[in-house]
Amino acid sequence: MTAEAVGFYCRMDIIEHDGPKGQVQLDGLPGALFFSQVRDTVAYLHMPEQSHDIAVAYVQDMSGPATWETPGPWIEATSALYVLGSDARGGMDAPEFVPFSDRTAAEAFAARHGGQIRPFAEITSADVLAPTEPQESSDTPDDIADRLQKLSDGPQG
Repeated sequence: MTAEAVGFYCRMDIIEHDGPKGQVQLDGLPGALFFSQVRDTVAYLHMPEQSHDIAVAYVQDMSGPATWETPGPWIEATSALYVLGSDARGGMDAPEFVPFSDRTAAEAFAARHGGQIRPFAEITSADVLAPTEPQESSDTPDDIADRLQKLSDGPQG
């Protein structure tokens, strides 16, 4: 990860964001795709419509001396344990999946910050593709129907 690396989804400089990051290397492509948040990395791995096969995916290990400002070394995403549902916010200020290579470290983190520990294989598409914040709307079904009708009527002149 260099200073020129940008997040795949956000297109922002990756090193400007705190918290663990992720990267995915694809067969046939020379560089890695970087992600500002581990949750985004795991979401990418759950999407079936990728253009290339995934060679390997890495996340930053939060075991040991890692801190939110200086995450740990890269570990394979599929071998990590993740704390889901904690109070931790990732690089894009959304709820984060916090990766660990060490179960004791994951348990200590979950005790301090809440959440549950899951191996990669038990994280579902619903976990990663669900909204990250409560969705509030004042729209009623009638409001939505009226707007759709206006759009289908075409421009008013």
